[in-house]
Amino acid sequence: MRKKKEFNHLPKRIFRSERTSCVTCGTRLKRYATLSHRIVITLDGPLEVLHCGYRCPNPHCQATVRSYRSAEADALALPGFTFGLDIVILVGHLRLSKHLTLDEVHHCLQEQLTLQQVTISRREILYLFEAYYSLLRAAQQPSEDPEFQQWRAKVEANGGLNISIDGIQPDKGNETLYLVRDVLTGRLLVAENVASSETEMMKHVLSPVVNLGLPILGVISDAQHSERLAVAQLWPEVPHQTCQFHYLREASQPIYDVDRSMRTALRKTIGNRLKKTRNHMAHQVRKEQETADLVSQGEQEQLQVLADYALGIVTARNHEGNQPFEYAGIAAFEALEEVEGSLLQLEKKGQP
Repeated sequence: MRKKKEFNHLPKRIFRSERTSCVTCGTRLKRYATLSHRIVITLDGPLEVLHCGYRCPNPHCQATVRSYRSAEADALALPGFTFGLDIVILVGHLRLSKHLTLDEVHHCLQEQLTLQQVTISRREILYLFEAYYSLLRAAQQPSEDPEFQQWRAKVEANGGLNISIDGIQPDKGNETLYLVRDVLTGRLLVAENVASSETEMMKHVLSPVVNLGLPILGVISDAQHSERLAVAQLWPEVPHQTCQFHYLREASQPIYDVDRSMRTALRKTIGNRLKKTRNHMAHQVRKEQETADLVSQGEQEQLQVLADYALGIVTARNHEGNQPFEYAGIAAFEALEEVEGSLLQLEKKGQP
């Protein structure tokens, strides 16, 4: 039996439907259930993910049983998987494009996850590689499949497709895997590796959806220019919404760049002096421990307290940011202010 991974103090993200109103009657949607509450491990670190489901509260609406999901939450990880889609894609890329052995893929991925204090087993790599192949097969099921016909009946009951387009690139400069899914049913419609993201290629990627001949209620994608052009040409009358995360990330980019510059300046300003001070204190602590003199016990305790403060400053310097809302420079500045305040309090209460 696979052991469940346990984590403490994870960043929590709550995902809600990108669509806020019913596509049938226009009534504002209302949360009706928690679709999933789980841990997802991505290349950027583990997350606690809460996925909320929404429905139309209008009792006279013909689509009150339609469930609205978050396209971004579905794009994080496959159902039942702890490791995220970005890791699944990276495993497939390393194995098929880079032609690495299973052990080499395991070693490469473990090196990246170690930075996030996460481990992965060799057997888990096999599961992820099977998932990668499943992604590529999922969009190639024959239309006469009974399961496909049942799904088509659900889509018709929903009034059509609400599709999301998600491009995942394991490394810059390499092929991109585009996943196209129906947000309302959660079904994957297209999974294709492409070397180019030009408009004509995006239209080719979306052609299986066009060939279904089903109504399109709406489209959700990132802000990539070629994607927007392809959607506009294929479905000119269909509402097209850019992912809210990408909006926020682009809007916060100027602030994030300034914050990053501030953090770099902070690290340069205090880095060398802090290193010299910590080395000097460590030398003094070792010297006092070697003498073990009762007279120097008080000084030894003071040195240890100062060493703890120095460690706190190091921790403040190493804060990492995450767009669009987490700014490492501001967090470091606030942490250093707390250290300064504590030192001032210590100085007031201390003995000469």
